[in-house]
Amino acid sequence: MKKLTIFLTAFFTFMMPAAQAGQAKNDDGHHGGMHGNMADKMFKEIDADANGEVSKAEFEVFHATHFKMLDGNGDGKLTKDEMAAHHNKMREKGRAKFGERFKESDTNKDGSLSRDEAKVMPILSKHFNEIDSNKNGLITSEEVQVTMDKMHGGDKKHDGGKVK
Repeated sequence: MKKLTIFLTAFFTFMMPAAQAGQAKNDDGHHGGMHGNMADKMFKEIDADANGEVSKAEFEVFHATHFKMLDGNGDGKLTKDEMAAHHNKMREKGRAKFGERFKESDTNKDGSLSRDEAKVMPILSKHFNEIDSNKNGLITSEEVQVTMDKMHGGDKKHDGGKVK
């Protein structure tokens, strides 16, 4: 049971940031979780022989690889600190990727997205009115961040599970 708990914890620690990073591409309006193309992408990653089925061996290889990635000091055990560090690393990668997409979408390079510019990022387009806190018809990356912080724990900023 302990191995299963560690396994599942490692699995969800790895996948949640990846799902959050991919959420801007999801058209289904969900935040986080494995919806739409994220589940397909993950399945393809696990299905090493691309036969449309995941064997127990493929599943175990996938998770062994990710356990090793989470085990920051290589001692064969996971600590909360290692898992938090990995989560933070993945979250920062997701933020960087989002920042790149935001800049690419900002076609007039004014630092904000109009409703038309936001259309290439479906999640922003769908929630444009919620994100546009000053109701000026534009959204900035700061407004997006404030909205994300509210969705993921009130107005608090998080760092490794600790509230700043």
